[in-house]
Amino acid sequence: MSLVPKKGLEALWPIKGKRVLLRVDFNVPIKGGVIQNDYRIRSALPTIRKIIDQGGICIIMSHLGRPTGAPMRDGSNEDHHMNLMKTWAAEKGTGKTAFFTTLSSADKAWVLQNVEDKSLFPKEWGGSPPTETGNGKTACFARLPEDIKTNLLKKWSAANRKHSDAFTNLRKYHGYEEENTLEPVAARLGELLGKKVGFAPDCLNAKDQVGSLNEGDVLLLENVRFYKEENSKKEEDRMKMATVLASYGDYFVCDAFGTAHRDAASITGIPKVLKHGVAGYLMKKEIDSFAKALTNPARPMCAIVGGSKVSDKIKVLENLVKQVNKLFIGGAMAYVFLKAKGFTVGKSFCETGQSFVDKYGETKDPIMEMAKGLLQKAEECGVELFLPEDHVCHTEFAAAASPLVTKDENVPEGYMALDIGPKTRAKYVANISSCATVVWNGPMGVFEMAPYAQGTFDVAKALAECPGMTIIGGGDSA
Repeated sequence: MSLVPKKGLEALWPIKGKRVLLRVDFNVPIKGGVIQNDYRIRSALPTIRKIIDQGGICIIMSHLGRPTGAPMRDGSNEDHHMNLMKTWAAEKGTGKTAFFTTLSSADKAWVLQNVEDKSLFPKEWGGSPPTETGNGKTACFARLPEDIKTNLLKKWSAANRKHSDAFTNLRKYHGYEEENTLEPVAARLGELLGKKVGFAPDCLNAKDQVGSLNEGDVLLLENVRFYKEENSKKEEDRMKMATVLASYGDYFVCDAFGTAHRDAASITGIPKVLKHGVAGYLMKKEIDSFAKALTNPARPMCAIVGGSKVSDKIKVLENLVKQVNKLFIGGAMAYVFLKAKGFTVGKSFCETGQSFVDKYGETKDPIMEMAKGLLQKAEECGVELFLPEDHVCHTEFAAAASPLVTKDENVPEGYMALDIGPKTRAKYVANISSCATVVWNGPMGVFEMAPYAQGTFDVAKALAECPGMTIIGGGDSA
């Protein structure tokens, strides 16, 4: 693997008055709008402070979770906003009240004033709707029949064609997922920086907010994965989104090492548009550490790779088998390799690709072919490759009081493997402990659930106790 030190922030000059696009990894755990661990946010502070302390304008981009995403808009914003309004207004059942809550107090009052049958209002209000802020307009609207709600919202949308906040209010119908919004992150980042951090609720409609920024200001864009183009397999789609994002800045800095291997609009697309890019402090530290470890590593050297998708890390794996003496694979990607070797995987997540027919008429799966190719390459390179020999399983993706532990590599029908088993844990730990250089990327199982966290925790402990050089990088493992 060829890794050389990259250009860092010192290569950007002058920064004063310049808009700096900063891609970070703020994929932090959030429950009920509350951040459970802000380590990744704090890790980006040195880079952010360097930019703003020199008078730069910092515009931050990140992803959070794995939202479904929606395609970029076509046509004028106004027409698109109107279509979204019509979607809301025509919706049956729940949802209309949720939209009503996003309106201003004045707009709520306007909607309720258009109710023709005043008997629908509670008697305590004297047969008329509340008009003052905080007097229960949302509760009043929620009691109305669904067809009346629909008609009222239709009237509102027709009367507010120029409503400037239309997309913000309707973003839930354009890729927005409340559990994956970065809004709580903006608030926490502001606390850590000791200054106000702006938040743009639509990462592709932030031109006005960007234009109002002054030297030293910080703006966080909403989750870039709310748009499908961020991770599209088609370069033209990614570049379409990257062009919009790039228009916000003069410079590009990447400080998202855990996701830097992805071909994404906000990671590889923007530097193609701007024709440059440098590494932030966190990114540069990671790369320099890997360069040192992989240029002339102390041996034996091992790599531990986990996570869900082989396709995400196949290039990393192909490079690692040329460097390491031992390779440990865990997480959901292990089930692809086990299936490639003929073992059963039950209902376990096992990545598949678009099948094709080869020249011999046989149907092939590209992901499976990748796995088989890596197994062969590891053997050719003399690398000792470790796969799980037992698993911790359950019938569904949920915590279980007494999960099933398999006797061997095979996962029973109707079960899904959610962590490596005790035999595998013991074998991985024993072999890791004897290595002089250890590189780890990705969890061994669904560590967010206590019954399936032991594999990841045991590996973490093994690295902590290992006397050799250890490097932990990437997403969840870091």
